[in-house]
Amino acid sequence: MLLTKITINDYGVYRGRNEFNFKTTQEKPIVLCGGGNGAGKTTLFESIMTCLYGKESFEKKITQKQYDEIILRSIHRFLGTKKSADEASIIVEFQFAHEGKISEYQVMRMWQNNDGRVDEKFTIKKKVDDENFTELNSVEESQWQTFINQLIPKGVAKLFFFDGEKIQSISEQGNEDVQIKASFDVLLGLDLIEQLKTDLSLSVLRSEGGETEKILAEIDKLTTEKEEAEEKIGRFVEKKGEKDTEIQNVLGKVKLCE
Repeated sequence: MLLTKITINDYGVYRGRNEFNFKTTQEKPIVLCGGGNGAGKTTLFESIMTCLYGKESFEKKITQKQYDEIILRSIHRFLGTKKSADEASIIVEFQFAHEGKISEYQVMRMWQNNDGRVDEKFTIKKKVDDENFTELNSVEESQWQTFINQLIPKGVAKLFFFDGEKIQSISEQGNEDVQIKASFDVLLGLDLIEQLKTDLSLSVLRSEGGETEKILAEIDKLTTEKEEAEEKIGRFVEKKGEKDTEIQNVLGKVKLCE
């Protein structure tokens, strides 16, 4: 798989339509993405995973409600106001080689804010000539996500889509082996075994009765508190990004005045 183009529209810190050309040549085979804090580097990388895998793109399993809340927070908010855009979208274009033949695909995921409820649209198109993409008709629409999962397994993607900050974090924490192992676990489906062990443990606890109900209630309570704390962290990170952008704008004005 070779990424060729990313288009982000009113998602995260990106206002309006933003296109990133990732096409390379033999003379220039490397693309570097740089920017200050809050400029959108991490959002760019995360948007690729979100576009390809949607609700399944996150490290941990989340509910549809949690996913909708994350998307609503990710729809671009206009600087200095509480107003958000009506919709956001991410388009990923890439080349895929199979049996010596290169095919080009365009994956789009669009979200609309429908009074606090998220309406998602997911499409896959395939290039039919030098310029135009047409909707993928060789696979039924209900199987499009399965098609992407088989074409680019999430475990493989997790091995490659690291931004600089993630690499720095892995290096500083000294848990490179843990991160790589986790990626291979997902790739080989071993994470499903761990999830099954957890589910079976809960099932056993529920069947024992007695103090189990209190333990499960406490687990549910702590889980809810953890999710609420993570949501708060997400909002603070988003606000930090906005403030970082404001700081950069002010510094630019100061420099201009000087």
